[in-house]
Amino acid sequence: MPTIDELRNLLGEDSVSVAKDDLDAHAGDWSPRLLLDRRRGTDLSPPVAVVRPGAAAEVGRLLSWAHDTRTAIVPFGGGSSVVEGISGHDHVVADMGRLDHISPLDAKSRLVTVGAGVTGPQLRDALAPGGFMLGHEPQSHDISTVGGWVATRACGQLSARYGGIENLVAGLEAVLPGGRVVRSRPAPRRATGPELTDLMLGSEGVLGIITEVTLRISPIPAERAHACVRFDHMGDGIATCRALAQSHLQPTVVRLYDREDAVLLTMSLDDPPTGPLLLLTFDGPDAAGRAEAAVALGCGEPLDDRIVEHWWSHRNAAVDEYTKSMSGAGILGAHAMIDTMEVAGTWTVLRALYHSMKGRLTEHAGSVTCHVSHVYPDGACLYFTLAKMCSSDEEAAQSNERWWATGMAACLEAGGTISHHHGIGRLRARWLPQELGDYYEVLRALKLALDPHRIMNPGALGL
Repeated sequence: MPTIDELRNLLGEDSVSVAKDDLDAHAGDWSPRLLLDRRRGTDLSPPVAVVRPGAAAEVGRLLSWAHDTRTAIVPFGGGSSVVEGISGHDHVVADMGRLDHISPLDAKSRLVTVGAGVTGPQLRDALAPGGFMLGHEPQSHDISTVGGWVATRACGQLSARYGGIENLVAGLEAVLPGGRVVRSRPAPRRATGPELTDLMLGSEGVLGIITEVTLRISPIPAERAHACVRFDHMGDGIATCRALAQSHLQPTVVRLYDREDAVLLTMSLDDPPTGPLLLLTFDGPDAAGRAEAAVALGCGEPLDDRIVEHWWSHRNAAVDEYTKSMSGAGILGAHAMIDTMEVAGTWTVLRALYHSMKGRLTEHAGSVTCHVSHVYPDGACLYFTLAKMCSSDEEAAQSNERWWATGMAACLEAGGTISHHHGIGRLRARWLPQELGDYYEVLRALKLALDPHRIMNPGALGL
């Protein structure tokens, strides 16, 4: 058990907190099971302390001490993970919020270097006066951090044009177990052996702590155009998404809502159309022309683009609705259960993946909706939302367990991948060996080499 005096000697009195409210706030994330525990009054396992290092050198001292004392360290960004990425026992939480520095922009190379604790709004506000943006806008944008994006291999809603976080990272700094600080020099591309920077992408804190990231930025587009198309069948919409992803049209947003998800999307509109609905946004030169060409790719019915404007205005509203419902104060009642599963597959398997998962999950949930949220030339992400009005919190917990067992089995059987952008955490860890095959043993060997005492976020990724 770590002593608080040791931590204060390492980092300073003001950088170490044992206040009950602080410990409770860092005991877990926004995962449905943990929110359910909070609703039931079940105490989560709080950390013994929350520390707030202010520089990579301080993180180094912390991890050197943790290595020597065999103390578990759990990194904390915004706490918005939904896959049980934050948990522990007799552990110390390293809150990275003080690492919020932002360097002057390198406009010539279109790069910016920022601390891991920088939030989405902080970065947006720093880039906008220079005419730049990152192009990475996950639904958790306002409550998550750069370090969290990298550690979970996140993907934003504008990924069709700007890519996932892996496409935006030009270099990073991290601290390894034992306290060694490692840095990668920003470069457009390398052929210098394996790209070691990538080890931290998606590492979820099990290999070290990300402290600083150099990011590729883009000019804020001068032109923007929207389009909306209605289809009779989801398959026709999927075919149109594939044609668009494999075209030269460079969309910014591509979101295809199935019939049930379209109802939720448009329920506040007057005279809403029935789905499936495809929402498109194009940025940059000839945005309107490219939007028109995209509509012509499919066999759907063009609609007024007011629905796309509605999506832009409300695209992150689900965050508040989710937390309200999981507190027991939403329309699903005091014992509601809500969860999401984002999986991915190639275009070859995507239709079967959609129908298999939706059909099998519908047997266990009151509502199952789905939309295509990210597209690529070779495939797409399917984002399922599950909801059920339960008679008790015990039923809610049992339902959630069935959802995951059913959904992950259906995904793997259909040839999909079990996570697209939420990560693994502890929730999906049991299926990761089946997903990775022999590469899981490579991951285990890497963990053992870098973190022989298993102090870094124990349990995440099943490690």
